[in-house]
Amino acid sequence: MDFPVSKGQFNERDGIQPTQYDENGVPFGGPARYPGMSSTPPGDPDRYEGNFDPQTGEPYPHMRRRADGIIGPALMLVDTDLATATWHGSVLVLAPARSPPPTVVLVEGGAPSMPFPAVLLDTFRMTAFYRIDIKVGLDVSREKRVEYRINNTGPTYRFFVPGQTTEWRFAFWSCNGWSLSVSDKEKKELGGDNVVWDDLLQKHSAVPFHVQVCGGDQLYSDKIWQSDIWKPWLSIKDKYVRRDSEFTREMAAYADEFYFTHYAKCFFSSKFGEAMETIPISTIVDDHDIWDGIGSYPDYLQDSKVFVQLKEYAFKYWRLYQAHTNQQLARQHGYFGSHGYCWLKQFGPYTAALGPDTRYERSLRQIVSQRSYDMIFERLERLPASVRHLVVFLGVPIVYPRLTYIEKTLSGIKSLGLTKLGFIAKQRAIVNIWGEPELSDDMNDHWTSEVHMAERKAFVLRLQDIARRRNIRVTFVGGDVHCCGAGRFASSAPAVAPERDFRFMPQIISSAIMNVPPPNIVIRAVHSSAKTYALDASTDEMMYRLFEQDVNGKAPPNNNTKLLGRRNFSSYVEDLATGSLIVNIHVQNESNRGTKAYSINVPALASGNAV
Repeated sequence: MDFPVSKGQFNERDGIQPTQYDENGVPFGGPARYPGMSSTPPGDPDRYEGNFDPQTGEPYPHMRRRADGIIGPALMLVDTDLATATWHGSVLVLAPARSPPPTVVLVEGGAPSMPFPAVLLDTFRMTAFYRIDIKVGLDVSREKRVEYRINNTGPTYRFFVPGQTTEWRFAFWSCNGWSLSVSDKEKKELGGDNVVWDDLLQKHSAVPFHVQVCGGDQLYSDKIWQSDIWKPWLSIKDKYVRRDSEFTREMAAYADEFYFTHYAKCFFSSKFGEAMETIPISTIVDDHDIWDGIGSYPDYLQDSKVFVQLKEYAFKYWRLYQAHTNQQLARQHGYFGSHGYCWLKQFGPYTAALGPDTRYERSLRQIVSQRSYDMIFERLERLPASVRHLVVFLGVPIVYPRLTYIEKTLSGIKSLGLTKLGFIAKQRAIVNIWGEPELSDDMNDHWTSEVHMAERKAFVLRLQDIARRRNIRVTFVGGDVHCCGAGRFASSAPAVAPERDFRFMPQIISSAIMNVPPPNIVIRAVHSSAKTYALDASTDEMMYRLFEQDVNGKAPPNNNTKLLGRRNFSSYVEDLATGSLIVNIHVQNESNRGTKAYSINVPALASGNAV
């Protein structure tokens, strides 16, 4: 997008420039302050000094620090090289900037490996980001347990790597945090942060996952807008004057500190931090990783200097914490797109995983740019002949009930002067801080929103072509909606069995691992619109009645059998005997202890598929 960006600021088109600071530690690149603006917003808990020693960069104990001052590690799956039978991964650590660069040593059952060196990705004040690339040779028919140590000292961590001919097992989850509106009482009623995390880690300890796909909203960054630093900008009444108002140095300094510290706290003082030590991640971005609704607002907001440049700071830290990269190295590290950060990885020889970036290029006119789609499909054409399944991870489900009637209701809210919408949620304000209907960005976020339906259709039809010509089963997996379920695209002709139907594309919906489910009245409203729809003359779509029984053995509330409003994660196991992908959605029990599994079998696409 051709947006104005102040010279010297972080700019996606021109590349990141080394941050320059004035004598007060404020980054250059913004004009004078707004009148009355404080350079240190009072009462803001997300400060570097509250979590790190500002003189040494040593993290305080609540940051899950090691004795050497390092926080982490966070393990990531980079890819599997089938030609050389090599697993590639990376380890991210944060260390005091004056410490020597760390190393990683692997142990695969024998002597330790030579140390793998670190690459400095970036620094913030007295803290350095290091990426250490590691690799493991794949055994032919045996899964490996791999141990690793940082600097060959401190704790021993471990992860598991499949063999060349053994099954891959992976988990998917989304929405790892709380919306700002969730009360302490609601959190307590659900059992707190970790009920589903504890279940996932228990299952991993019994039968290890080889990768966890983090499906968006790995943290909730919406509280960035609670700072007083934005009040002078938000108080500008004329929306076009507000659009053209500058992103100040103070705003830049606050954004830099907020995202750095918020990520460090959320990632390394949580069960997620524990999970990243032993289950490699692969992440996609959704709105709350940046802030609520980013990309789904009107142009005057999306094009405003504040939105444009604040987004750059958010993506700077998404790259560092979630993708183990920076802007200069992102393409070298396997991320691609016209501007965004898509990825395509091999989960072994039989399953390919695609993670499109559906946020960086998003607007009301597009979710992903045409050039990025072309780059995706250029890579899909080069998939190995052994691939049976292509799993497409999307932040928001692509098969989901239509929300058109809610969109139409919201379109008249401002003209009618409404401020509450009781059937959505009791006493929830629906005019946001920018003066737009609160739920309009949620509606526009969906692939099934009217503004995105043509793009959605074109994407699915291109995937159908890949499935037909390459004999690959396509499965969609998404989160975002704080409930779980399953649906599918399929040929309209009823005589075509799924095993022979290249148009058969299941959708798994798995959300949230932590956040609160929607009120039952919202589930009921969405459930009532879950009908069978036509994508085109040959393809229809529908939601499955997966939940004939709730976790308590009873009928679900209001007989809502297609979507279940309970916290969850999902697991995926290759069945090498049949070629199927076995999926389980693990739903939190009413006792707030453990989960109940709901199974879906995704068959491979048989050769000689139907036309």
